[in-house]
Amino acid sequence: MNNGDYITGEIKYLKFGMVSFKTDNMGTLSIKWDKIKHLISKDIFEVQLEDGRVYYGSLDTTYSPRQMKVKGKDDTKFLFKKYVVNIAPIKDTFWDRLDGFIKLGFNFTKSTETGQFTLGGNAKFKRKADNTELTLNSIISFREELQTARRQDLTLTYQRILLHKWFVYGSVGLEQNTELGIQLRAITTVGAGYVIVQSNQDMFNGLLGLSVNRENFTGTTQDANNLEGVVSLNYQFYIYDSPKASLNTDVVLYPGLTDWGRIRFNYNITLSWEIIIDLFWELSGYYSYDNKPTKGASFRDYYINTAFKFEF
Repeated sequence: MNNGDYITGEIKYLKFGMVSFKTDNMGTLSIKWDKIKHLISKDIFEVQLEDGRVYYGSLDTTYSPRQMKVKGKDDTKFLFKKYVVNIAPIKDTFWDRLDGFIKLGFNFTKSTETGQFTLGGNAKFKRKADNTELTLNSIISFREELQTARRQDLTLTYQRILLHKWFVYGSVGLEQNTELGIQLRAITTVGAGYVIVQSNQDMFNGLLGLSVNRENFTGTTQDANNLEGVVSLNYQFYIYDSPKASLNTDVVLYPGLTDWGRIRFNYNITLSWEIIIDLFWELSGYYSYDNKPTKGASFRDYYINTAFKFEF
């Protein structure tokens, strides 16, 4: 450390300017990246810089506290620490490469007999240059004498990091939104993206692609097959001072190609605050719009929700 202390343990990751460091006697510590003088480990890590370059190897010190070594199989790279934005271990076993969270929420108002139940989860699996992610979101809203409304989705995504901040992306998923008349939508998306901004505090990226989906509407057995474009922007911002806080927001536009003139639009935002270690209070919301919904369905759907989230 800059103050002369030495800490021995396991490097979990560096992300958004904070190193997660697991020790035997003090638990898991969160240490600001600029407070660390040297970082040494014989394990293999993925080290990513602001400009998108990625290196693999063990970590070692240099004569200068402003630099670090990444010792690969064939060569050694000397990197300035201020340009390092991500460090992730390359683990050997399946369970060591897996992390994620689960969240649960419930709201009820007696005067209107209105309630809402939310369930969510996420699991990420990381390999060298690859990220695979499974995401579940379920929102069930009910009100006396009205039909229960459901918005649910299950999505499996794959992302591979390329050179110079580029990446390729693919996903398959199932969606349900009864407010918009969608009983079930099966969707497959492929595309390529670029990291516009990447620092130790925030990240901003964009993606262009194509999507194929099959829709089954409520109240009818007729299915529809669609080819759509995909335009997506995502922004993440983190504050790791106590209490930890984060913002994650994205907007996705689906212009119709086979159903020309149809436009779908999704916007999501999530704010998260840490209550105690690994337990967060979360405020989230979304807005969905379809200019050509099925007969009898709404053009738009939106919600605001609170939940508790536990990270593992």
